[in-house]
Amino acid sequence: MSSSPGNNNNNRQYQTVNVIHPSPSTTTPAMILPPSPCDTTDEYTSLLGNNERGSPSNGSFIRRISWSTIMKSQPVSLLPTIAVGSLIWFCTPASDELTPTAIRILAVFVSCIFALITTSVDISILVLTGLTLLSLTHSFQCVDKSTGLSTECRLCGEENPLTGDPYKCHGAKESFHHSLEGFSSSVVWLIFAAFHLGKAVEVTQLGRRVSLLMIKMFGKRTMGLAYAIVFSEILLAPFVPSNTARGGGIIHPVVHAIATTLGSTPTHDSKIGAFLMLVGNHSNLISASMFLTGMAANPIVLSKSSQLYDGVNFDFLTWLSGSIVPGLVCALALPIILSWSVGLSSNSKKRNDEEEGGGSTGSGISNSTTKFPNDGIVKHAETELERMGTMSGKEWQLCFVLLTCLSLWVTSSYTKLDATLVALLGIIALLHMGTLSWKDISNNTNAWDTLIWLSGFVTMAHQLSEAGASKYIGDKVSNAIEELGLPPVPFLAVAYFLTTFMFSSLSAHIVAFVGTFLDAGHALGAQPMILVAFIAYFGALGGCMTNYSTGMAAMYYASGYVSRAKWFIIGFQLALFYLVVYFTVGMGWWRVLGWWD
Repeated sequence: MSSSPGNNNNNRQYQTVNVIHPSPSTTTPAMILPPSPCDTTDEYTSLLGNNERGSPSNGSFIRRISWSTIMKSQPVSLLPTIAVGSLIWFCTPASDELTPTAIRILAVFVSCIFALITTSVDISILVLTGLTLLSLTHSFQCVDKSTGLSTECRLCGEENPLTGDPYKCHGAKESFHHSLEGFSSSVVWLIFAAFHLGKAVEVTQLGRRVSLLMIKMFGKRTMGLAYAIVFSEILLAPFVPSNTARGGGIIHPVVHAIATTLGSTPTHDSKIGAFLMLVGNHSNLISASMFLTGMAANPIVLSKSSQLYDGVNFDFLTWLSGSIVPGLVCALALPIILSWSVGLSSNSKKRNDEEEGGGSTGSGISNSTTKFPNDGIVKHAETELERMGTMSGKEWQLCFVLLTCLSLWVTSSYTKLDATLVALLGIIALLHMGTLSWKDISNNTNAWDTLIWLSGFVTMAHQLSEAGASKYIGDKVSNAIEELGLPPVPFLAVAYFLTTFMFSSLSAHIVAFVGTFLDAGHALGAQPMILVAFIAYFGALGGCMTNYSTGMAAMYYASGYVSRAKWFIIGFQLALFYLVVYFTVGMGWWRVLGWWD
């Protein structure tokens, strides 16, 4: 170590740290450091081969760390999120209806949502951080073994004011177990399995074959492909009661294959891929809303309404008769709205001119570098199908497994097999037949990433309900409507729709709020059939606002074509559109049906 003068302009002394090279006779001064931590400048300077800071000789360089760089760093970007969470955590007063545990879970949940919207931090990091914080602070609901009642984990070991005995539970141990309960959710594992079914479609190139066939049939226009996706969803919805299995396991792999076949990737010509992914996602929600069997949680509405209202039987045919007109209006308008939202409409004239004139450049069709025949996209699809040849053995194996899964999903009311178990059986069959390898499973990072963050959100949603936070919010909404003297049906319906934003599971939202909102409507004298209809159809349609409302949405979002912010913006545009359609076209149609006067 030797001393060396610093920069003469600043009149400061610096220490030179010498790097010892393999040759013992050679040392090179490598870095000039300020003599004291307090002696700082606006630059951190690394010099190679020269003691004079800023000298360009001998490969010296200057690294500037500016305030803009610091402000864009991940810890700093999370400061507003921490402030929002802290405000709810420490400043919200507890009450009999809203316990400290409910406040903490709500604070963490809102913070995660806020960070999703305002930062680029990985969603899995946010969720794991939130679960860890809740576990460390014992902010879950435990079970008192002496009474069998739910109690706050933070109170374990303290005296029960009602009985005088201590709460018999282990706060630390049970809190940690509760933080992982989402990882045992069958819905989460269904999504996980659906990701791998999609991987099989990709590995075997069956998805590419199907997509080329669709392009051959409908490929003259992008809108033709979009409507093929929409009506595929509507045709499958009555027979596949899991919207995740339907959208994630059947439709999504084909949609993704179409996008890649058209040469669209998240980094190249992404608008077409984004458009198709959004069409697949939102058409799934529309189809889930149109049929009683379109989504697993839909029958909960039927059960609750039958208990609460005499003479109201919202069975399969009643459900379909009420949804058929507004649902089809939404389905037909969906590709048009999404085309405008992603910016395809501005280029439609140019695309049409290219296709009609045979002047397609191929940039949005395939990764092939060859020029396409004059017939454009359709002719190219025919050429690619000829190159692929006949179906391979692995493609036939996958077809057999997918058709078997589809048959078992459709007949689940008879076989009593859970949809997740059916999907896992399909994965096991593909592994044993050699259609998929375990390396394909382990390398499917999107599946593992989704398993982490979606499990965490399912945990939080369940605990929000257990702690009473969901019921508290629903009661407040109902009371506000009553105090303001507002018409109950529209405001309860809109509030129910918007509260979907808080949930990572459409089923969890329905379970948490259907009873509360129907009870409130009953107390407020709302029209029974109209309120039940809104609650029934908005249970699925409300999922349009976020990329975490259902596992199917998580899969489409994970493809990477649509940014987080864009997904939310388009989601709220569609939310407004659905509300307008159902309050105009829907209400008019229900009047024709005689549901209200």
